[in-house]
Amino acid sequence: MQKTVFSSSRPIASPGNELVRRLRAFGRRREPGRVLIEGPKLVREAIACGLGLELVALREGTQLDFSAPADEVVTLSERAFAAAAQTVTPQGVLAIARIEQATVAAALAAAGAQRWPLLVLDAVSDPGNVGAICRSLAAAGAPALLLLDASADALSPKAVRASAGAVFRLLLARGSWDDLEGCSGFGLEPRGGADPRTVDLGQAQLLVLGSEAHGLRRGHLDPLTIPMAGGVESLNVAAAAALVVFEVSRGRKP
Repeated sequence: MQKTVFSSSRPIASPGNELVRRLRAFGRRREPGRVLIEGPKLVREAIACGLGLELVALREGTQLDFSAPADEVVTLSERAFAAAAQTVTPQGVLAIARIEQATVAAALAAAGAQRWPLLVLDAVSDPGNVGAICRSLAAAGAPALLLLDASADALSPKAVRASAGAVFRLLLARGSWDDLEGCSGFGLEPRGGADPRTVDLGQAQLLVLGSEAHGLRRGHLDPLTIPMAGGVESLNVAAAAALVVFEVSRGRKP
């Protein structure tokens, strides 16, 4: 395949350049309606999922083997690119894409339309775990994810990398427990709940996972517990999420 080379009229050389500082700032706080994407595989995935690119920034000399149309394309010197990148060994391409956050009502509707419970994360604060959960959700075919207060941003650079770009395949919403008033469903607990293999998860409105440290902050849900060998306290939340979402997928009727 012929490689596509992007270049601006003159590479941006200074790490103090306003655009470089904007890219770097995504590591501290994401701009509303925008997501920073790093690396060719993630940029390709974003394009495949229909995200529009506002900016593509390439390290000087970098070549891409796919088309990455954007509103603006710039080239950064090695030094400027290193200052803008979020990773220790950057792969030569950064992009800012436009992405919209859904309402809680829209996420509930999207899940219900595909006969899925809406997966909800309650104060899951590690972006690596949130990204891994997004990857499992997308792989299992789930349509949407709701992040409650104190949960990590699923579109932070670390979460996007941990999801391998699968987060772009989900309808994302943020909200609070108040937004779920009147909704029923299941909550994952380390002990005392029903075996997920024995209940119809697909008929629930919600499937909620809490933080490993504090568990769920509301107790009105029907508890689920993944059976484990004796002496093991609990599973990592991302591993638990993978098990239950694939159990939902297995139990869904065609």
